[in-house]
Amino acid sequence: MKKEKLPARRVRVLAALMAIWSVVIGARLFFLQIVESKNYIEKAAHHQQDTVRITPRRGDILDTDGNVLASSVIVDSLFAKPNEMTDPAAVARELAPLINIPVKDLTRKLDPDKHWVFVKRKITQRERELIEKAKLPGVGFRQEFKRFYPYRKTAAHLLGYVDMDEVGKSGLEASYNRLVGGEPGTMLLLRDAHGKTYQREQQVPLAGANLTTTIDRNVQFFVEQELAAVAQQTHAAGVSILVMDPNSGAILGNANWPTYDPNWYRNSPETSWTLNPSLGMVYEPGSTFKMVTVAAALEEGLAKPDEKIFCENGAIVLHGRRIEDHDPYGWLTVSEIIQNSSNVGAIKLGLRVGQERLKSYIDRYGFGQKTKVDLPAEAPGLVRNLADWQKTSIASISMGHELAVTPLQIAAMVSTVANGGIRYKPYVVKKIDDPRQGITEIKPSGERVMSQETARQLRSMLEDVVTDGTAKTSRLEGYRAAGKTGTAQKVDTVNGGYFKSKYVSSFAGFVPVSNPKLAIVVVIDDPKGQHFGGMIAAPVFKRIAEQSLRAMSVVPDVPDYAPRYTVTPERTKEKPAPPSGTKKPDYNVLDATLRAPLGSQRALELGEILVPDYAGQSFRRAVDDSIKLGLEPISVGSGRVVAQSPPPGTPVRPGTEIRLTLSLQR
Repeated sequence: MKKEKLPARRVRVLAALMAIWSVVIGARLFFLQIVESKNYIEKAAHHQQDTVRITPRRGDILDTDGNVLASSVIVDSLFAKPNEMTDPAAVARELAPLINIPVKDLTRKLDPDKHWVFVKRKITQRERELIEKAKLPGVGFRQEFKRFYPYRKTAAHLLGYVDMDEVGKSGLEASYNRLVGGEPGTMLLLRDAHGKTYQREQQVPLAGANLTTTIDRNVQFFVEQELAAVAQQTHAAGVSILVMDPNSGAILGNANWPTYDPNWYRNSPETSWTLNPSLGMVYEPGSTFKMVTVAAALEEGLAKPDEKIFCENGAIVLHGRRIEDHDPYGWLTVSEIIQNSSNVGAIKLGLRVGQERLKSYIDRYGFGQKTKVDLPAEAPGLVRNLADWQKTSIASISMGHELAVTPLQIAAMVSTVANGGIRYKPYVVKKIDDPRQGITEIKPSGERVMSQETARQLRSMLEDVVTDGTAKTSRLEGYRAAGKTGTAQKVDTVNGGYFKSKYVSSFAGFVPVSNPKLAIVVVIDDPKGQHFGGMIAAPVFKRIAEQSLRAMSVVPDVPDYAPRYTVTPERTKEKPAPPSGTKKPDYNVLDATLRAPLGSQRALELGEILVPDYAGQSFRRAVDDSIKLGLEPISVGSGRVVAQSPPPGTPVRPGTEIRLTLSLQR
């Protein structure tokens, strides 16, 4: 009996063990497949596949006429599959000198445990050729996009730059990055048990939006040309120039010194490509701010342009503080206070307005707050609360001290005066062409902050500054100009007070006075040598304005400058004498003898000019003269002019194309 029971007991024990084993296995399977399933699926995916981000093509950035300022081009990037290499270290030693990467760094990158890795992104065509010639195992090429700026430094601070991953880091590239950057795609690389890629799936990237800007390429060229010249002339620590359409707030041109090439931004000092000084640099404006003080007094009816104010013969004492003028003025009209930039006169007007009202006008005109321009890193400036004003603060602020502004804020202020009292929001992008959302047109937006009468009176005063005041060097040939100079000592932020020999020189103005088209601000930080704004900043304004207005075919508005021709049927050897009482134009082209074709003896319409006779002139002389008149020359051949179309004496409007046929034969 005992012998019969032993096998049955063994069976029961074995069955119990199998049951326990089944429970353990089931529990383990439940744990692995249910509780930890997500974790193990992720681990499996990690070993079986790689997901590579595909950068989309960034949208183009265009100037106002459709010229491409920033685009994206296809380039090669080098990748490697270290786990498929027999000897990754040997590959690293051979590859390193071809792509200019240290062997040590490249060896670390070619880790044998890695399945796929970027070796160097966005290589040159020469580097690709060297790598292909070397025939290295386990390496390949993948196409990516690289940002390209065809005009190099042109409008660098407005456009900005992108990093290696095509992400905008400054300028328009940063502020519109979400739209311009598009939507990235993905590439899925699947591997077999040996780690070799056998299948690929991908999500197609979506290209970014194109931006059409307000940047005028001609204006931008003149700005950059004068920027480089004044930077070299003054050896300044920095220069900012900004050109705006006063009737809309559109920024037509902007440049800063030091500048940089966004194609190779890391080759320049970091300070030159991380900030746009025209909207990020703050400074005490000095006398350019006096237009705010005068505008407040006029708007409140506390002063009139022809009212005389005693300027204390050059000095005023306020609460024990003595403030002096640059000249000992006695009685000056309000217009003459602006014209001669009298500190004492501005202070007396500020005292009439009072702290509360002056502060309200400062706020109304946008100081101490961002303009909300569509560019990143804008500074609001610095305007203290009334509770923080000292007893003499109203005197300092009335003449442009104890507050900080940006060049963009000054440009917005002078534009407000120019257009009749509307403060427009500055902007750079006027159209967005998005493949996902269609075309969006950006319209100017502004609000009236100054009465038309105050703006008219202030325009007249600022014109007097140019014709008879501190800014005579800003007088244009053929156009009426208006503006205000500024020369302010720099604030010593370390020790307090002001530097004795460091200045910020500036000029803010607009042209033409009769129909303002351009508002221009020039700010020169710490110039060496001559430092008065009227001497170094105002001439920059003049040169930019003259060239820009002619490129824009704006008709001159100075009556005694506009060309007046006597049209005769036949050509004579004598030059027509200028009308009595008129100033002779400076340009020789305006003295050109004209021959009128038959049937052309009619009165000129407003804005028309007569085509001069360029026969026998050199190519350079003819082109220069035609550009000065606002014509657009096109030349055929070389040598001297032998024929032209339209013929001499034809009435045309500025901007008309003139065809010059040249020949070396006489």
